[in-house]
Amino acid sequence: MRNMRREEKQVFGYVIIRFEQYDSAGALQSRCYEVLCPRTAIVLGRQPSLRAAKRFVVMHELRDFSARSKSKRSAREMFAA
Repeated sequence: MRNMRREEKQVFGYVIIRFEQYDSAGALQSRCYEVLCPRTAIVLGRQPSLRAAKRFVVMHELRDFSARSKSKRSAREMFAA
Protein backbone atom coordinates (compact mmCIF):
# COMPACT_ATOMS: atom_id res chain seq x y z
CA MET A 1 0.00 0.00 0.00
CA ARG A 2 1.29 3.45 -0.92
CA ASN A 3 0.20 6.89 0.29
CA MET A 4 0.62 10.14 -1.57
CA ARG A 5 0.17 13.68 -0.19
CA ARG A 6 0.26 16.78 -2.36
CA GLU A 7 -0.54 20.39 -1.62
CA GLU A 8 -3.60 21.21 -3.66
CA LYS A 9 -4.60 24.76 -2.73
CA GLN A 10 -4.30 27.57 -0.17
CA VAL A 11 -7.42 29.38 1.04
CA PHE A 12 -7.07 32.27 3.54
CA GLY A 13 -3.68 30.86 4.57
CA TYR A 14 -5.06 27.36 5.23
CA VAL A 15 -3.28 24.68 3.23
CA ILE A 16 -5.45 22.01 1.60
CA ILE A 17 -3.63 18.75 0.92
CA ARG A 18 -4.86 15.95 -1.30
CA PHE A 19 -4.26 12.59 0.40
CA GLU A 20 -4.52 9.45 -1.75
CA GLN A 21 -4.07 5.79 -0.84
CA TYR A 22 -3.13 3.21 -3.47
CA ASP A 23 -3.17 -0.58 -3.19
CA SER A 24 -0.22 -2.85 -4.07
CA ALA A 25 -1.32 -2.99 -7.73
CA GLY A 26 -1.29 0.82 -7.98
CA ALA A 27 -5.06 1.31 -8.08
CA LEU A 28 -6.52 4.26 -6.18
CA GLN A 29 -8.34 3.08 -3.06
CA SER A 30 -9.35 6.35 -1.42
CA ARG A 31 -8.89 10.09 -1.69
CA CYS A 32 -9.60 12.84 0.81
CA TYR A 33 -8.58 16.45 1.36
CA GLU A 34 -6.97 17.55 4.62
CA VAL A 35 -7.22 21.14 5.87
CA LEU A 36 -4.20 22.34 7.84
CA CYS A 37 -4.20 25.17 10.37
CA PRO A 38 -2.17 28.16 9.10
CA ARG A 39 -0.53 28.74 12.50
CA THR A 40 0.18 25.23 13.79
CA ALA A 41 -0.04 23.03 10.64
CA ILE A 42 -2.29 20.61 12.55
CA VAL A 43 -4.97 18.81 10.53
CA LEU A 44 -8.26 20.56 11.33
CA GLY A 45 -10.43 18.29 9.24
CA ARG A 46 -10.68 15.79 6.41
CA GLN A 47 -13.19 16.29 3.62
CA PRO A 48 -14.25 14.04 0.72
CA SER A 49 -13.83 16.72 -1.97
CA LEU A 50 -11.89 19.89 -2.68
CA ARG A 51 -15.11 21.91 -2.70
CA ALA A 52 -16.03 20.59 0.77
CA ALA A 53 -12.53 21.44 2.04
CA LYS A 54 -12.85 25.03 0.76
CA ARG A 55 -16.29 25.31 2.38
CA PHE A 56 -14.81 23.98 5.64
CA VAL A 57 -12.17 26.74 5.59
CA VAL A 58 -14.74 29.48 4.97
CA MET A 59 -17.03 28.20 7.74
CA HIS A 60 -14.07 27.89 10.12
CA GLU A 61 -13.08 31.51 9.43
CA LEU A 62 -16.66 32.74 9.84
CA ARG A 63 -16.97 30.97 13.20
CA ASP A 64 -13.67 32.50 14.32
CA PHE A 65 -14.78 35.94 13.13
CA SER A 66 -18.13 35.74 14.95
CA ALA A 67 -16.43 34.58 18.16
CA ARG A 68 -14.01 37.52 17.99
CA SER A 69 -16.79 40.04 17.38
CA LYS A 70 -18.82 38.64 20.32
CA SER A 71 -15.84 39.00 22.66
CA LYS A 72 -15.31 42.59 21.49
CA ARG A 73 -19.00 43.34 22.08
CA SER A 74 -18.93 41.96 25.60
CA ALA A 75 -15.79 44.00 26.38
CA ARG A 76 -17.48 47.16 25.07
CA GLU A 77 -20.58 46.46 27.16
CA MET A 78 -18.43 45.90 30.24
CA PHE A 79 -16.61 49.22 29.80
CA ALA A 80 -19.82 51.09 29.02
CA ALA A 81 -21.32 50.25 32.43
